[in-house]
Amino acid sequence: MSILSWLKRAVAGEPQAPIEFKDDEKQLGSLDMKGAIDAHMAWKTRLQAQIAGESDETLEVAAVASDRNCALGKWIFGEARQGYGWMEEYATLRDAHARFHACAGAILKDAQKGAKDAAEQALKGDLRRNSEAVQLALVRLYAKVRG
Repeated sequence: MSILSWLKRAVAGEPQAPIEFKDDEKQLGSLDMKGAIDAHMAWKTRLQAQIAGESDETLEVAAVASDRNCALGKWIFGEARQGYGWMEEYATLRDAHARFHACAGAILKDAQKGAKDAAEQALKGDLRRNSEAVQLALVRLYAKVRG
């Protein structure tokens, strides 16, 4: 399913399949769309490993909670702000991305203080919803920009 077909299904409230990118759909400016989406989806696995105490990564809550450190965040506050900052879709993406990282930071904080049940619950609920919101907002911005 192409990215635009995925968006149409999402807007219609239909069940979502993974996004597949055609060669001419992979970039929005300098942003690798699939890479950005995959990186945010990988946070679930990274945080699960932190909660279970099975991670070799040393993560800092403040760094994880920041929406400006990842490739998507750098793009949002750089190229995207300059090119699309006036668009409602840009503001929606920026806000959804900030909520995602705040949630990821809170989960990591809970995991580090041993509140595993709270971390697991947030991972399965809030993080999933926030991740989906980032994906949808990114695809909506893409659709608006690409027409």
